[in-house]
Amino acid sequence: MLRRIFQRKGHLPFHILKWLHARVICLCETLSLRTAYPNPLVTKMKKGISTCLVSLLAFTALAGAEPKVSGRPITIRAIEGLQFDPPRAEMEPGQTVLFRFLNRDPSDQPHNLVIIKPGSLEAIQKASMEVASDSALRDYIPKHEAVLQHSKLLEGDQSEEFTFTAPKEPGIYHYVCTYPGHAMIMYGALYVGVKTGKIENDENIPQFAREGAKRLSEAKAAVVRPSIMRHFLENAGPAAIAVALENDMNYCWDAGNCRLRYAWAGDFLNLGDTSRSNGNRQAKMRGKEFWNGGGDELTYAIKLDDPEVKPDYKGYRIVDGKPEFKYDIGGLSVSEFITSTSDGLLIDLKISGATSPVKVYAKGNVIPNVGIREGDFITVSPKEATGLQLTIPAK
Repeated sequence: MLRRIFQRKGHLPFHILKWLHARVICLCETLSLRTAYPNPLVTKMKKGISTCLVSLLAFTALAGAEPKVSGRPITIRAIEGLQFDPPRAEMEPGQTVLFRFLNRDPSDQPHNLVIIKPGSLEAIQKASMEVASDSALRDYIPKHEAVLQHSKLLEGDQSEEFTFTAPKEPGIYHYVCTYPGHAMIMYGALYVGVKTGKIENDENIPQFAREGAKRLSEAKAAVVRPSIMRHFLENAGPAAIAVALENDMNYCWDAGNCRLRYAWAGDFLNLGDTSRSNGNRQAKMRGKEFWNGGGDELTYAIKLDDPEVKPDYKGYRIVDGKPEFKYDIGGLSVSEFITSTSDGLLIDLKISGATSPVKVYAKGNVIPNVGIREGDFITVSPKEATGLQLTIPAK
C-alpha cells in the first residue's frame, strides 16, 4: 500500500521525511548548545533518530521508484458504440508497459479501463452491475481480487497514463470498462505471452469487434485504384475527399479550403468501424503518413494580400479515374491534378488570371519545378503559375 502511495503522489513522503530529518537534527543541535557540556543523552537520541529516518528515506526512495518500462506504449481509446480501439493488445510475461487510455467517445459517456485476471471476465461484468453508495468514489472499480490495474473514470476527451507490469504467467487477460451497463460489451483481450490468431475469429473480443474486423478486411480487398471517396476524415474539414491512387499512394484533399491536407502510403482507409457510428465518425488512414500540410481551416492553397478572401470550390472532373479539382480565389482560376509514382505524389497546378507573383502553400518537403521558396510558400511569376508542378516524396 505504501509503495502505491509513494508512486502515485510523486515521492511526496520522501520529501517530507527529508525535511523532518533536518528539523530533528537542528533540534538536537539546539539542545546540545543549551548545555555547557556534551550531553550523552542528546547525542544518543540524535544518532538513533538519524539512523531511523535515514532508513525511512531509503525505503521511500526505493518504494517511489517507477518500474523500468521495457515495451512499447499501448494506447487504448474508448470510442463510440461502447468499444475499445484496439479491441486487443499484446505483452510479454513480466514486461512493464506504459498504457495510455483516452476517452474519445463522441457521446460524452464516462469510461474507465480495468485490467483483470484470465477467466474473470464474467465475474467482473456481474460485479460492475452491483452499484453501492461508494461506487462513484471508487470510479466504479469493483472490489474484486481479479482487478490487477485500473485507470480513473474519465469523462469525454480526458486521458490518463499508467504503467502495468504483466504477470509472469502467460494467458489471455482482459481490459474492461466497469461503468454500470458497459462491461457486458465493452472489453478487449490482452494477450500475455500467447499468440493471437485472426482477429475476425477471436472469441475473446466482442462479436461486433470481430464483425468490424471482417468488414475491414473486405473493404481493404475491395479498394480499386484509382478510387474517390467522400467521408469524414480525421484532421480535415467536413468536405474532405479521400483518393486512393496507383502505387499504393493516398491523399486527403479538403474542398472546404481547397488544398491538399495530407498524404500517406500503403492501405487506404479504415472503414470497418463506421458500421456502429451515428454517421459522423471519422475514417482513419491505414497506411503511413509521409506528408502533412498542417495549418488550419483558414489556410488556403493560394495566399492573397487580403486574408478575408476565401476560395470558391467549383467541383472536380474525372481524368483517367482521378479527380481534377477546380476552384477560384481572388480573381484566379485554379485547377489541381494529383497523380502518383512509386516515389510519391506529383501535383500539377494551373493558375490563370494572375497579374502579379503568386504565393502557393507548400509546407514541408515539397519540391517545385519553378519559383522561389519563401518559408512555407513557393512564389511564382504569372507565367510560371500556369505550369507549376510540385513533387512530394514518400520517403
